[in-house]
Amino acid sequence: MSRKGLARRSSAEGPPTPVSGPASAWRLRSRSGSSGGGFTLVEVLMVVVILAILASMTFGYLRFVENERWTSTHGRVHALGVQVGTVVGLKGFPPATLEELASRLDKPEWMKDGKFVDDWDHPIQYRVDGKTFQVWSCGPDGISGTDDDLPYKRN
Repeated sequence: MSRKGLARRSSAEGPPTPVSGPASAWRLRSRSGSSGGGFTLVEVLMVVVILAILASMTFGYLRFVENERWTSTHGRVHALGVQVGTVVGLKGFPPATLEELASRLDKPEWMKDGKFVDDWDHPIQYRVDGKTFQVWSCGPDGISGTDDDLPYKRN
């Protein structure tokens, strides 16, 4: 190949790249020309929009899961409270522990290590004072006495 028709290039750009042209002659394609390998503004914006959509879907799903935990835990606490009320109606006094209700409810998925737990795997709390009782979940923080507690309320 002759040197005629080859453009001078610096050694930093690398060796010339021959490409075929319309007249079957060899020419050089510039690697540093205006047809670079960067992304256009539209392409970057499209990626940002797609990522925003995926993020909103993910956060929406996480919010749904958290709401489902609240609803499920509220249902557990209510079911336990109703069962304790039933025992009070039958025997005249509440059971000493919630675990005495395990055979009546037949919900093994509600128990962990022999205790009833909420959907955050915190033990469901139970307090007996004579013939009165309290049943509640400590909520997602696991601390009793905070705003996120879910108590049983008789209807």
